[in-house]
Amino acid sequence: MKTKLTLLSRVAYGGREITAPRLRGLLALLAGELRSGCSTARLVDGLWQDEPPANPANALRILVSRARAQLGADVIVSTPTGYRLALGEEQVDASAVVRCAEASTRHALAGDHAAALAGAEEGLAFWEAAPDAEAVPGDPVAELRAERAPRYDSLVRCRALALARLGRRAEALAPLTGLFAGAPRDEEVLAELLRAEAATAGPSAALARYDAYRRELRDDLGTDPGAGLKAVHQELLQDEAPVVRHGIPHDPNPLLGRDEDLAAVAALLHSSRLVSIVGPGGLGKTRLAHAVCHRAEQRGVHFVSLAGVRADEDVAGEVASALGRGQAPRGGIAGYGGGADVPATIVAALGAGPALLVLDNCEQVVRGAADLVRELVALSRDLRVLVTSRAPLGLSSESVYQLPQLSPAVSVELFEQRARAARPGVELDPEAVAQLCRHLDGLPLAVELAAARVRVLSVPEIARRLGRLVRMRGAAVRSHAAASYTARNAAPPPARGRGRGRGRTDRSANTDSRSTR
Repeated sequence: MKTKLTLLSRVAYGGREITAPRLRGLLALLAGELRSGCSTARLVDGLWQDEPPANPANALRILVSRARAQLGADVIVSTPTGYRLALGEEQVDASAVVRCAEASTRHALAGDHAAALAGAEEGLAFWEAAPDAEAVPGDPVAELRAERAPRYDSLVRCRALALARLGRRAEALAPLTGLFAGAPRDEEVLAELLRAEAATAGPSAALARYDAYRRELRDDLGTDPGAGLKAVHQELLQDEAPVVRHGIPHDPNPLLGRDEDLAAVAALLHSSRLVSIVGPGGLGKTRLAHAVCHRAEQRGVHFVSLAGVRADEDVAGEVASALGRGQAPRGGIAGYGGGADVPATIVAALGAGPALLVLDNCEQVVRGAADLVRELVALSRDLRVLVTSRAPLGLSSESVYQLPQLSPAVSVELFEQRARAARPGVELDPEAVAQLCRHLDGLPLAVELAAARVRVLSVPEIARRLGRLVRMRGAAVRSHAAASYTARNAAPPPARGRGRGRGRTDRSANTDSRSTR
């Protein structure tokens, strides 16, 4: 429900500003006691202070009548002892901010930092600027604003901590710095400030801040930092190790329409040891995983493609080989000889400290990938695993992110971008492009391959050919038909001697890895 009465930044009801001082004061007093209302004595004392009128009760009735005439007859209701506002907590900003602060704190304690951030930002939006904590004596509006100032500070703190814990540490740095300056013994804030500083200015700067805090604590209080802050100190020492980015390609084009998905996957990796990006082929799972890798906070990030692996027992060997620990044997772990502990070898290759391992295109070896991941997360406390697959691994530790299709607007933007790259200066009819993109069901690969056909065909002709194919195959295979058509017509003809069946299998297995979305 939309807020009707605002008092924190300006006094207004239904968007209409209220300027009469006593009416403003009346609303502020009633808003401060929204549930129970105020007695006549409390209102008279708050409105007239040391100069009460000759007939205080009558003067108050006149003021309430004027308020009802201006705001509505049912806004202020009578109670046995006085008056109250007939508004819900969500309709008065001074009460809504209390609810937001409490909800943000509750979500943070539960580990739902995205919800904590949303609650904090919703609450902070009720203020146009930081409130003054010093109340002007005799002004009920100023007194209410000063009373709510600690809620503002709480929301700022919740927002900064949530940003940091969601991995948005560059955004969190400034508010965390300000919070720590105001509360130099708040070790929870300091812990996230150290992490944010390490991510933006480097571990050395964060270690210097920690050492200064530790010396100051010993000099002033004769004590050491708490256990939580000491744990962060150990993280910083590990962060001094070199950054490792292994097997992650730099994509040639910007990632369109996936900002929310990227943030959601990053948040899941904060709370889960294993995250699976799941969706049909051509949806851009691999490309999204690339972006997650480039933004990952772990010092060690390793990307391994399993697109060429066909047997479950070969998964562990392929991963070990990709990490530089021997040549991948065929026939499973036994191929290493001597009963080698391949999962332990992989963990050793990932190195000490937090690491992210990405296993791409696992759908054809789901069981083998699941078996390996189960062992890896049991062997390494600091390991996070990100999987892309058309089906989840089915592990109890798994958080599944179902990747959605591109929106129609993003599909059109992607098509136009790729079409103009394929044929500079081409004229594209917006309506024809939108109609074609509707046939492609938000699949980035299908959109890109269809755009490549602009070199030789008009957009309406591409749409007609695709429409005929969809009608022939039926709506049930619409998306597959779209991807298959564009793939066949955009790809060069197969070399002589290559088996047709084998070509289809290879193309299907590598659909996601070929997509630039």
